[in-house]
This record gives sequence, structure tokens and C-alpha cells, in this order.
Amino acid sequence: MFETQISVFKQRIAEYRKKSDEYYQKKLQQGRQLKEKGEATYRRYEKYIPVIAFVAGFLYDSFTLTRIDAWIDNVILLVYTLLAGVLLIILGRVERGQLRAPWLSARLEWVTFALHFLFGSLLSSYVVFYFKSAAVADAYLFIGLLVALMLANEFFAHRFQSVRTLVAIYFFCSFAFLTFFLPVVTRVMNAFMFLLSGVLSLLLMAGIWFAIYGKDMAGFKRDLRMLLKAPLAIFAVQIILYFFNWMPPVPLALKDGGIYRSVRRVDERYEVKYTRPRWWQFYKDDDRNFAYSPGDSIYCFAAIFAPTDLKQRIVHHWQKKNEEGDWVTRDQIAYTARGGR
Repeated sequence: MFETQISVFKQRIAEYRKKSDEYYQKKLQQGRQLKEKGEATYRRYEKYIPVIAFVAGFLYDSFTLTRIDAWIDNVILLVYTLLAGVLLIILGRVERGQLRAPWLSARLEWVTFALHFLFGSLLSSYVVFYFKSAAVADAYLFIGLLVALMLANEFFAHRFQSVRTLVAIYFFCSFAFLTFFLPVVTRVMNAFMFLLSGVLSLLLMAGIWFAIYGKDMAGFKRDLRMLLKAPLAIFAVQIILYFFNWMPPVPLALKDGGIYRSVRRVDERYEVKYTRPRWWQFYKDDDRNFAYSPGDSIYCFAAIFAPTDLKQRIVHHWQKKNEEGDWVTRDQIAYTARGGR
């Protein structure tokens, strides 16, 4: 009797193991089919991935970015910058054959994708911040460069596979970030702070190259001129744009401004008056094309955002167009803008 029960018990265990093995094999087969289906779907839509990354990064930053001096936003951008540097080191060491992990080689395309996603997020953030800061037409030249680089990174990423090219883009991104991050942190905004941003970006880039070359200092010295060519050219262009006032004055931003017939302060706000536009001029909110009559007063109103505790001298240039069509400064009015509101 006892032996019969043991036999039945062993039979049931055998049946359970068989069913378990069948269930495991079935799930394993389903997993393989799902993986193959996923890989096929990826290959089918691979060409659209840069577009998806671009839209995802830009929408994410558009909804999450608030103020240029908001610590949470700056911390996010700083983390993105540091993560991009780490990914560049990985790609650089793989390219030089100093990192040969099989699991990494199989996933290298995801590392590249993550790097371009971080670049896209950084550049789209800079487009938002620098666009808000641009107040004159000349400053939109730099905005155009930002937009062009952002679109090139998203839609022509396959052409940016060289680590040297990626490091040059990284230098530009870190320079653009530090240009407004340092004034926010130090509450100082001047030419020295701008140049310091460039120097720190060069040091950051140099640290990445040191990490990539490792102990191969002879190779690093041999390639140094080639490695510095593009970043130094970018630095020179940035300096020209800055000192010719062709860069937006980040972290300052023109929140509102225009030409009006009357401006007066009412409590904590300003009340302006201008000619009522026609029904189709929905875009018009000031008297920029001023129809002057004898006795009229012309007011220029500008609301400038400055980060908390930052003090910056602002100069308004009143200009008149001469007979040759050139704008000539007739007067300058200066005041100090204090951030914090």
C-alpha cells in the first residue's frame, strides 16, 4: 500500500515536471518570437528614430523648463552634460580599442542613440532659453546656429559618428550651458565670465580626451593639434559673436517691450496705451509704426527678466535712421536691472 502511494506520488511529480518543462519552453518560444518581432519592428522604423528622439526631447524640455535660474532645470542640464561626457568616453575608448566588452559592443548603437538624445535635449533647451533672451535681430544669428545644429543632430545623426565630431559638439553644448549657468551661480555677468565659460568647457573637453586616451600620452600628444582644431574654431566664433553683440545676453531676457503712447504704473503692474489695431492685426500689441502728430508723446517700455540677486547695467540706445538708411545712436539711457521678481 505504501509502495503504491510512493509510485503514484513519483508519477505525479514526473507529470508536473513535464508540464513545467512544456510551459517553460512555450514561454521561452513566445519570448523569442516577441524579441524577433521587436527587432523587425525596430528595423522597419529605424529611420524614424531620430525624428522620434527629436520630438520627445523637444516636447519634454518645452513642458519642463521654467526659468533660466530655476535650480531644478539647471541641475537637469548639468546632469545631461555630465552623462553625455561619460557616454563620449565610452564611445571613444571603444573606437580606440581600449574597451572590448562583448555586451557593450552589442549595445553600442544604444549608447550612440542615448548620446544624441542628450545632445537633442540640451540643444532644444538652449534654443528655448536663448530665444527668450534675444531682443534684437542680430542675436537671431546665434539662434539660427543653435537650431541648425539641433536639426543636424536629430536628422543627420548617422553622419556624426566620429568621436572627434561628437566631442566638438559636446564642447559647443557645454560652452552654451556655462555661458548662462555661471552668471546664475555667481550673480556676475560680464566678458570675463563668458571667457571663463569657454575655458572651463575646454578643460572639460580635455578631461574627456584624457579619459579616452588613458595611458597613451604619446598618442594624445601626437593627435593634440587635430583634436583641438574644431573646438578652438568654435571658441573663436563664439568670441566674435559675443563681442559684436550677436549673441543673446543670457541669462537676461526681454519679457515684454514696445512703443506706446502712454505708460503708467498701476500697483504692481504697468498700463500701456497704443492705437487700436485693425481686426486682422491680431499680432499687433504696440505702436511700433508710430503715426506721430504734434504734441504726441512716445514711450518705450521694456520688461527685462534677470535671475535672482543678479544686478546688471542695461543701456537703451535711441537711434534715428539717416538719409543713407543707417541707424545712428542719438542718445543712451542706462539703468541697473535687479533680478528677483
